[in-house]
Amino acid sequence: MRTYCRIFRTSLASQLEYRVNFISSFLFSLVPFGVNTLLWIAAAQGSEDMPLGTEDIVTYYFVTLIVSNVTTTVSVFRISDDIRLGDLNRHLLKPCSYALYQLMLDLPQRVVFIVLNAVPLTILYVLLQKHIALHPTGSNVIVFAALSAAGYLINFLIDFLIGLYSFYFSRVSSLYTSIRVLRNISAGTIFPLLLLPDSFFNLLNLLPFIHTSYIPTMFLLGHIPAEAACAGIFKAIGWVFLLSAACALLWKRGMRRYSAYGG
Repeated sequence: MRTYCRIFRTSLASQLEYRVNFISSFLFSLVPFGVNTLLWIAAAQGSEDMPLGTEDIVTYYFVTLIVSNVTTTVSVFRISDDIRLGDLNRHLLKPCSYALYQLMLDLPQRVVFIVLNAVPLTILYVLLQKHIALHPTGSNVIVFAALSAAGYLINFLIDFLIGLYSFYFSRVSSLYTSIRVLRNISAGTIFPLLLLPDSFFNLLNLLPFIHTSYIPTMFLLGHIPAEAACAGIFKAIGWVFLLSAACALLWKRGMRRYSAYGG
């Protein structure tokens, strides 16, 4: 455990050196936030059948902006490069799990994002306060944090799984891009999933991506009761175990193919 804590602290110190990148990336993410919000506000005002009002839409995309940035991961190409370029060799000699090592490298980036962007988010909230309908309680915040943490782990394991495909393919960028598009749609970051017909929503509900953003967001907005949210936590944990097992299986098979050249 001390080894992983040391890796976390080292990575955290390294990420703080690039704090301008975190702020700039967040500011750039305000562009799709503004476009999506204005688009769906116009749709809500022009249709009587729209299930969300103006306040609901602004609140939805504001919370989605936070959740999607907190639960995102950026480890897939680092893992892929380790395998392709032979840098995995030096990690195999270390007395620690490679998956946990990558997690300790990735997690500080989310911590830095939360700390550095707290002020911009507060300013954005103040500017949009009249249009945001959020009334979270202490217990709701705890459940929301648990849902977001589970969503982060799901995203990390999916990226880890994609990265492990470098044991079989030289490039995983096409696979990553395809899954990323599916993830953005299924997670509700592009549009609220409740706008979909029940058949499509039920289909997306079978995928793990819905737990990475949509479920935490809708719970905080009050559209998901506490009982269903708790069930959602257990379902997300089930996905974490399932994805972990898939990663372990692919790692075991990939190590049989790994030639250990380079590094």
